[in-house]
Order: sequence, then C-alpha cells, then structure tokens
Amino acid sequence: MMTKRNKKLITLGAIIGAVVVILVAGSLFRSAHHSHRISQQQSTLAVNHSATPVLFVHGWGAGLRSQMPLARKAIRKGVAQKGLVVFAGPSGQIQMYGHLPAHPRKSPEILIKFPNAYMGEFKEAAALHKILILLKRNYHVTQYNAIGHSMGAYALTIQSERDGNSRLLPRLNKLVLIAGPFDGILNRHKWDQPTSGALSRLWDDRPGQNRLLANGQPKIKHPEYRLLMKNRRNFPQQAKILNIFGRVNNGSDSDGTVSVPSALSLGSILKNQVASYQVRGFSGRLAKHPYLETKNTRVQKAIMKFLWG
Repeated sequence: MMTKRNKKLITLGAIIGAVVVILVAGSLFRSAHHSHRISQQQSTLAVNHSATPVLFVHGWGAGLRSQMPLARKAIRKGVAQKGLVVFAGPSGQIQMYGHLPAHPRKSPEILIKFPNAYMGEFKEAAALHKILILLKRNYHVTQYNAIGHSMGAYALTIQSERDGNSRLLPRLNKLVLIAGPFDGILNRHKWDQPTSGALSRLWDDRPGQNRLLANGQPKIKHPEYRLLMKNRRNFPQQAKILNIFGRVNNGSDSDGTVSVPSALSLGSILKNQVASYQVRGFSGRLAKHPYLETKNTRVQKAIMKFLWG
C-alpha cells in the first residue's frame, strides 16, 4: 500500500526527471544549433574568402616537401583545395598533373617543383613565365596569388618585373615573399653552396657586413639588388605584398642564410610601386631560414590571414 510519503517522493522524482529532460533537451538543442552555426561559418569562410589560385614556389635545394605543411594547413582550414602539381624541367619542359575547377569555391593550390632544385633564381623565373602562360592559355586562370620562399621569392619578384604586365599572363594579385635574398645570400660555406660558376656569385653577403640606410636602401648594393631596382617600374602596380623575414638569436642579424638587410632591402625597391606593402619579422629558433615556411606556425598563420583573411 502506497503511503502519503511515497506519493510525495514519486511526485518529486517525476518533477526532477522532467527538469532533467528539459535541461538535457535544451543542451542538445543549443549544441545542435551551435554545431549548425559553426558549419554555416565554415561554409561561409570557404565561400567568402578568395578563390584565387595560389602558386607555391620553392627555393634552393627544396621541393614539394617544403611546401606541403602550409598547403595542407590551408586545405584543413577550408580556404584552399588541391589543384595542380607542376614539374618544370631543366630543359624547359612543363608537365602539369591534377585539376583546376572552372568555378572554384576555394583557392586551388598550384605546387611548383623544379626537378633541378639547384637551378637558381633566374632559371626559376624563366620557368615561372612559361607556367603562367600555360595557366592562362590552358586553364583560363585570369589572376593568381603566390608564395615564394628564398630564391623562389626572388624568382617571383624578378619574373613579375619582367613580364608581370603582359596580357599573356594572369594578373598578379597577392604575393607572399619569405626570406627573399634581394641583396645577396650569406656566404657560410655550406655543403650545397656552389663554389664556381655564375650562381656562386649570389653568395655575396657576410654576417654583420650590410645595413639599411635612412632611405631604406642597403649600404652595400649587390648585383641582385641593382637588377631589381633597375626594373622596379615594371612591377604590377595592383599587387599587394607581404614580405617576411627571420632573425635567429645568434648575433648574425639573419635567419642563418639571408641577412635581415638583404630581405628588407625590397622595401626600397617596391614599397612605393605597389598597392600595398607589408613587412612581418619573426625571431627565435623557428625563424631559421628553412623553418620559416615549414615549421613556424606563426608565419603560416600570418600568410593565411594575408591571403584569405
């Protein structure tokens, strides 16, 4: 027989149970609504951000492996997608693998690999010219962004000065330059550094030897700098540039390969020639020359914000 006390306990339990059900249901609804909102935000991110193709250009002794960390991260973040892998052979042949959608919702990535990783910045620039012509002719690419590391940064710069306004090529939009040797490379007698021939003359800088003057120009103007300065008026004026440099804490005022004055000398060349010119510097262990693109997450974040923010 049910007592009055038992009836009260059952009634109280039912009330508590109902409250718990309401709270759980409300929590699930808010969670579902929150997940839906995040899904909408991610979809909006992919749609609203630039769908302009982005070229990845490596430097001396590097290749696809150095490009992959940033390329994969951009895909994971939902702002980029797989596009093409381009092999530019030493004899001038260009081979493209992959697919470029006609109306992409995200930036197709175009990873460029020079089979001869030691061909130098000027041959890289010549290959880039051919690649850009093919991208417009065969894939109907009308504009592009680009990321260049080290000699790849110099190659993109000199190529843009030479042919950046040609109607045969897509229009340059945004350009990220990482550790560009715009006024020479440090001669550190490394194993992969050429000791003879024309390319050996690019290693013409010394730690602590150079500095920027009040006008932004380097005190010592190496031939690479003079060439860029000579042709600066031809650089596409609509372009926006992010120039990134590194400084390791070893007293060399460099990233271990390119001095800070060499990287920053680009400002005196292009700052007043383009629509926008930004500089970002990074210091510490991950500011080492090869780590800036591959391991430095702060650099990767800055690049993604510049291209897709």
